[in-house]
Amino acid sequence: VQSRAGARNWTLQRNLQTPSLWTETFRTPTWMDFLRLNHRLTAADKEVAQHLLSLHEGEVPPQTVLSIERTTEAIRTRTSTIFSRPPR
Repeated sequence: VQSRAGARNWTLQRNLQTPSLWTETFRTPTWMDFLRLNHRLTAADKEVAQHLLSLHEGEVPPQTVLSIERTTEAIRTRTSTIFSRPPR
């Protein structure tokens, strides 16, 4: 799923051990796209966010946790490879 604001791979996950705990995740192509995300929200988007916040039942407001995803592939350069040959 992709939002109109540019977020991709949007998911809503329910914690099985704590069913009242929900986690929303999404990805943006770049950090700058993430920073611009809130500036792209329409009035309707903001109204939906406020409505969702009103459904929160806890005394502590929901937390925002930011993570950066990094590839797990080895980064190769010209001078370093996994199988390097001695210079001739």
